[in-house]
Amino acid sequence: MPERPVGVDYSELHRLDSPANRLLRDSIWGAAADIGQQSFITPRYLDDIIARLRIGPDTHVLDVGSGTGGPAVYIARATGCRVTGVEINEVGVETAGRLAEGAGLAERVRVVQGDALHLPFGDAEFDVAISLNVMNVFDDKTAVFREVRRVLRPGGTWAFLSGTFELGPDDADARARLARGYLIPQFYDSLAQYKRKLYDAGFRIDEAVEFISDFWVQVGRWGDAYRTHRDAVAAEQGDETTDYHITYFRTYLDLIEQGKASNHLLIARAPGGDAPDTPV
Repeated sequence: MPERPVGVDYSELHRLDSPANRLLRDSIWGAAADIGQQSFITPRYLDDIIARLRIGPDTHVLDVGSGTGGPAVYIARATGCRVTGVEINEVGVETAGRLAEGAGLAERVRVVQGDALHLPFGDAEFDVAISLNVMNVFDDKTAVFREVRRVLRPGGTWAFLSGTFELGPDDADARARLARGYLIPQFYDSLAQYKRKLYDAGFRIDEAVEFISDFWVQVGRWGDAYRTHRDAVAAEQGDETTDYHITYFRTYLDLIEQGKASNHLLIARAPGGDAPDTPV
C-alpha cells in the first residue's frame, strides 16, 4: 500500500498545465518569464540571487520548499551547479522531475519529498541553501533554520526570499484575510523577527536586501489574473477558493502600498570555515 503524501495537499498549485493554472500563468508571466515557478519569483530575482551567492559549477545547492522545481532547473542551467530540492507535496516532486528531465538536467537537479523541519540529508552536505517565498508556511522558523544549518558545510550560505510584515493591533482584519495564504496556512514575521530567529539558530547575517517595486508588480499581476479569469478559475477550483484569492492578493497589495509588507532576501552564514563568527 503506498504511503500517504506528507503534509497538506495543495496539489492544485502544482498542476502547472491545468486549464485554470495555464490561464493564470500566461497572464502573470507570459512565455518569457514562466520557468515553472509557483510563487512571486521571477528570472530577475534568480539572476540577482545567483550573483550574490556566487553559485558556480562546483556549488551544491539545497532548495528548501522547491515546489514544482522551476527555479532549481533555472539555477542549474544558468550556473552548472547541482541542486537538490526538498518539497513536502508529492505532485510538486513529480512535476519537478518532469521539468528537470525535459531540460536535460536530471543528473544535476533532484527533488525529494520531505519536511524542512526534518531534512532527509546528512550533516554538512551542502555549500548553499536557498528558499524562495516559502518561509511563511512555517510556524517554527527557528527550527527550520537549525535544520538548514545542520546540513550546511561550515561557513556555508543560507539565503531565503520571504514576504515580511509589520502588522500591528489595528491590522487584525488584514491578518485574518492573509492567514490561509495561497491555500497554505501562513505565519508572518517582520524583518526584525527574522533576524532574531537567524541569530537564535546560530547564523550570522551578511545582508538583508529589500525588493519593493518588482514585488508590488508581481502581487498585482496575481490579483489581476484571478479577477480576469475568475469564472474559469472558479470552474476548476471553486467559487470560495477563487474569491478568497482575489481578496488575498488585494489585501497583500494594500499592505505593500501602506509600507506594511515587503519582500526581503536575507543572506546568512553558518559558523566555521572562512565565515566570521561574530555579527557584522
